[in-house]
Amino acid sequence: MSVKTKKTARALSPFLVWPRFVARQPSSISGTVSGLMDSQWYPLDEIRAGWQQQLTLLLGWSANNVAYYKQRAQVGPVLQEMHRSNARFWELWRSLPILTKIELRQHGDRLRTPKLPPHHHPTTLLKTSGSTGIPVEVLSTRVTACNWSALTLRDHLVWRRDFRKRMGAIRFLKESARRVDGVRMPDWGRPVNDLYQSGPGGAIHIGHPPDVVARWLRRLNPAYLLTYPSAAEQLLHEMGPGGKAPALEEVRFMSEPLDQALKERLHDEWGVRSVDMYSANETGIIAMTCPEHDNLHVQAETVYVELLNDAGADCEPGEAGRVVVTPLHNLATPLIRYEIGDYATAGEPCPCGRASPVIKQVLGRVRNYALSPDGKKFWPGSLGMVRSIAPILQAQYVQVAAGTIELRIVLERPLSDEEKRQTIVNVRTALNHSYNVQLRPVESIERGPTGKYEEFVSLINEPWSATSKMGH
Repeated sequence: MSVKTKKTARALSPFLVWPRFVARQPSSISGTVSGLMDSQWYPLDEIRAGWQQQLTLLLGWSANNVAYYKQRAQVGPVLQEMHRSNARFWELWRSLPILTKIELRQHGDRLRTPKLPPHHHPTTLLKTSGSTGIPVEVLSTRVTACNWSALTLRDHLVWRRDFRKRMGAIRFLKESARRVDGVRMPDWGRPVNDLYQSGPGGAIHIGHPPDVVARWLRRLNPAYLLTYPSAAEQLLHEMGPGGKAPALEEVRFMSEPLDQALKERLHDEWGVRSVDMYSANETGIIAMTCPEHDNLHVQAETVYVELLNDAGADCEPGEAGRVVVTPLHNLATPLIRYEIGDYATAGEPCPCGRASPVIKQVLGRVRNYALSPDGKKFWPGSLGMVRSIAPILQAQYVQVAAGTIELRIVLERPLSDEEKRQTIVNVRTALNHSYNVQLRPVESIERGPTGKYEEFVSLINEPWSATSKMGH
């Protein structure tokens, strides 16, 4: 692997204190990557102390420079008390109000900083797809963009990906690039090419039919494939066990929750490993898969993550709750205790030696949890079993009432009576409840505006509340 060298001006910021390498070189990709390779081994006490320092500075910046936080009555007194009592920091932090997506959308302009320190420029406007039904916009800075690139590079390095090999991506592409033969790329692009020489790559639009994507994958024959879980599952169905592209050794996932059953199928049927990345446009990278164990490590150097249960307390290992995120370094649109709209399960400390908190599994959005006939919430799994019925090419579960599931299915041919019966059995087995199942053949099941696919959608869910009960 050959490394490109690039001179980067050193800069200091009074509003960046942790990690130290970000504070010293806040927009140096090479310096940040080097620091991240060391910081993954920081002990938890050092991480928590760093969070406390950086969060205090972020809150102070927001209270003094951001109209929204200036006008929040709790922020000033909480900040003053934090300066008086380090011992009460976390208690005080949890007393701050949570920022919802609706509030971010309503008060977006008032959440932006009118003037930034020079080395945080330029800013970029980032937009979300609105997969929760609430699209939002935030300003990202040069510092946060550098962090995102550096975290991506650390992921490549800890997984020891060979940049000389071919890389492929099945993802949302702009309309001019949606050719059925895909697009060829001379290299992996940024951020890899900011520091390294890399081999060729290619991409194809996620919206093409599975047979078109399968032909593209065999032609490109990449070692590494970046895509959505739903696309990989369609390829497994289309190409069959042992039918993968010969060179493929890893599938990297993004954008959708990754089911354990899919990881096992990819390993058993194709002999490839699965690696997940949990991120959001407005916050950056949140967590990545541990290279030694089946865990998602919070990227603690750039984000503070809280998993909150029904009562608003931190989730215990194995407990599911709301994901609340605070990016540490975005001074342009500070998001203090931002409820991203996802739910996840807290994990035990990872035995790999990395002390950063563990997310065992990302469960999905509000609209992706199911309601049992007796009123308990749960996160459905094993949904792909309905595709064991041969004519079913694609399926989407839609909960239309507490006791009713509508299964929307794209069919190769009409189902026989026995296939209908078995499909209903499979739905009830997958969801572990005796729902009234309505089969609804459709011409197609559309993906979201950026290619995301929701395998389970509820039309009856309400936002998480302290009075709701979580089923297990």
